[in-house]
Amino acid sequence: MPELVELADHYKTDKGTQIGHAHNYAALYSFLFEQFRDQAFSMLEIGLERGGVEAGASVDRVGADVPSIRMWLDYFPHAKLYGFDLSDFSHIRLDRFEFHRGDLGSIPDLDRLSAALPPVKLLIDDGSHASFHQQLAFLKLFDKVEPGGFYVIEDFHWQPPFESSLPPCRKSAEVFEIFLKTGKLDIPFAHPDYLSMIASQIQQVYVHRNNRGGINNWQFKMVALQKRL
Repeated sequence: MPELVELADHYKTDKGTQIGHAHNYAALYSFLFEQFRDQAFSMLEIGLERGGVEAGASVDRVGADVPSIRMWLDYFPHAKLYGFDLSDFSHIRLDRFEFHRGDLGSIPDLDRLSAALPPVKLLIDDGSHASFHQQLAFLKLFDKVEPGGFYVIEDFHWQPPFESSLPPCRKSAEVFEIFLKTGKLDIPFAHPDYLSMIASQIQQVYVHRNNRGGINNWQFKMVALQKRL
């Protein structure tokens, strides 16, 4: 069976070592997720293709392909994949894949997505990379992760140009650096009691620091939060 890094490069996703910024997140994913490879479960990925609104594309963009979804479908042969994106990928029909369209900055869209999802073992946010979007999605969707499953947020090192037009908030990298040091989540637009409840459900924290993707130092680029059993 192919390794995840091989599949990432084969399907031309930048989670591998060759395409785009070649973040090589697949190396950490392989370590964390190998245990689930032959299991039947549900999984959500937010952000399905590079070059969306965060890169200046129109909100009416029609997606060309879903490379990371293809990678996950191959790596997890018994999993059901769900995808969420502002762009339209509804024309892409794959076995075990279901697409939902919506805006990460819209509470109603996130609520509709949450209502449509079963419990998921893995949730990966590779969406706009705007800190407000990352934190709002985390607050709305962490509850969908099964005990023992993972909530992952990618690409803390880069924010889109439109981030300044969103509600102000702390950078996501700082939020989770603080959590690593204190065990507390500091998201000003969330109720403290709710944040304490989420924090109490996080059993393990894994971070990915590297200098890939046009950066010159070992930045905190990704976090994987395992939910308590």
